[in-house]
Amino acid sequence: MTRTASVLVVGVGNEHRGDDALGLEVARALVRRVPSSVKVVEAGDDLTELLDLWQDVDLAIVVDTFRSEGTAGEIVRWAGPALDNIASQGPLSTHGLSLPQALALGRTLEKVPRQLVVYGIRGSDFRIGRPIAAEVARALPEVEQRILTEISNLGRDVHLLEGGR
Repeated sequence: MTRTASVLVVGVGNEHRGDDALGLEVARALVRRVPSSVKVVEAGDDLTELLDLWQDVDLAIVVDTFRSEGTAGEIVRWAGPALDNIASQGPLSTHGLSLPQALALGRTLEKVPRQLVVYGIRGSDFRIGRPIAAEVARALPEVEQRILTEISNLGRDVHLLEGGR
């Protein structure tokens, strides 16, 4: 028996904290461009919410702005074994529970998607009341296109074996 792959896109952030809002903006842009079968969600600061969102999902794509050394607006993609090294990229989160911590907790509780892809955008200003910095905002169209390509490559007609991983 076959079934259509389930896809979830989660934009993470806080729209009142400058660059942290970009993940939410990506989700808002994508909701108008993805097939109706793709679920797009905006998640706030509580990343434990991810555990329920991505459980039993075939492909989860998470978009979040993070702090680390490097060029503001730079896009980083983590998937597969690279996710195990995500925490080594520096202090990634501006949230109480970081994405690496949410992933570790999800693995412990067996609440993880079958496949996870994380798009991180390096931010520079996370102060309350600030707008998204121009160099970070310029990453939005590219991240949006990369995610659309990711979904397209999965294909509408991709089927997974029932119960298979």
